[in-house]
Amino acid sequence: MEAVPASDLVPLRPLGNLEKYSTTRSHLGIYLNVGLTARYKRPSGAPVKPALFRALSILISKHPILSAIPAAIETPNPYWVRLPQITLCEVVKFDEDNAYSRGSSAREYLDDVIEEQHNRPFERSLSQILPFWRICVVERSELPIDFDLVFIFHHSLMDTKSAMSFHEELERYMAEDDGSDLVIDVVETPPMPLLPSLEELYTLAVSEEFAGSQEMPSMPVPDSWTAAPQTVPVKTCFSSLWLSTAQSRKLKNMSRKEKTSVTAALQTLIAASLFSVLPLRYHTLQTECAVSLRRFLQDPVTGTSLGCYVGTLSIPYSRIPSFTWSEARRTKEIIEQVIAKKGGDMPVGYLQHVPNMHQWMLRKLGHTRASGFELSNVGRVSDPQGGYRFEIQGMLFSQSSSACSAAIKVSAVTGRDGRSVLGFTWQEGIVESDMIEQIKEALQAQVEGLTMER
Repeated sequence: MEAVPASDLVPLRPLGNLEKYSTTRSHLGIYLNVGLTARYKRPSGAPVKPALFRALSILISKHPILSAIPAAIETPNPYWVRLPQITLCEVVKFDEDNAYSRGSSAREYLDDVIEEQHNRPFERSLSQILPFWRICVVERSELPIDFDLVFIFHHSLMDTKSAMSFHEELERYMAEDDGSDLVIDVVETPPMPLLPSLEELYTLAVSEEFAGSQEMPSMPVPDSWTAAPQTVPVKTCFSSLWLSTAQSRKLKNMSRKEKTSVTAALQTLIAASLFSVLPLRYHTLQTECAVSLRRFLQDPVTGTSLGCYVGTLSIPYSRIPSFTWSEARRTKEIIEQVIAKKGGDMPVGYLQHVPNMHQWMLRKLGHTRASGFELSNVGRVSDPQGGYRFEIQGMLFSQSSSACSAAIKVSAVTGRDGRSVLGFTWQEGIVESDMIEQIKEALQAQVEGLTMER
């Protein structure tokens, strides 16, 4: 698509505070994007492109956020504009996995593809204006019965619950393909209004005490591990950890039996794994946990709407020698206590008190981080409706690292194959790759130990 002056693009509505936050940090190079990758089963040898492009054209016609990009992002008052059309061959790329010929595994190759995608920002250029999402299809000639679809999106457009809905709709519309070779490339975008922002839909109450705690960069206690101070530039490193179907199922069942949740269990397992590789001088660990705020929203937002409706909460840990279910139950209690406030006193609510998002973000640079790691668990993809020609199997959730938040980000999702997958991202020069491998090994060992219990 040729470049169009911003003044010629159809204005939609102002960005909400959460959308503005995501746009500002990407504009400053602090945090770039999110990804949700799905492995699709397909009829052996069936071409992906015609079915995929047809399904995308339907999705674009239904969801106006897919044709929206932020404008005036360098100002305090950015707003959404609508692209008049989207050329799919410019946002969908096909990649042939030649990992086997190089001696590396398909999983390592996919990790490399995802890492490269998380280091590519969404930018407007003089030559073209593209949507703030893109797709990379990874095919393997050795395994023609499946392919990986890497969906990368700007966080101001949507959250990961939205991305899961995106994949499920894509699966459904690809199943309706008639098998023809006709490829729909240029898609006219719908003249539809965007869904309201989080702040338009719901009041995020903030107490004076909480607002005061957010005004200045927080200083963690000296014995808390937070890695190196917040700094740019950011180069994202990525690595995945795949639990087996049996381990994932046993962890879910044990969490229910122990009166906790999978999210709380994972949060505690990661904390224990991190403590196991940290020097003994670190006795505390402040962590973050992402939560969906959709439960508090009403029409027109539903569970499958595409938009950004998330918040975070903080969970402290003291050094523990290994995972315990009592710590997992404590973690669940903290999550429930915060959710009971219905979005009150969350960092996302404080954004309404930030007069200049750019200055506020830049002031964070050079200061100590507030937390060591963050967990985002989007849950499990819904059960299949049955009989689809293209069917989702495994799934992998990932995101870019950030200069101004937790040193390690862990993104969790469970696919239809029953496998829980953890995507680890960290900033080069802030956390060492060897440390991540040690954490993954410790986490894998703890899960194996738990799931072998009778």
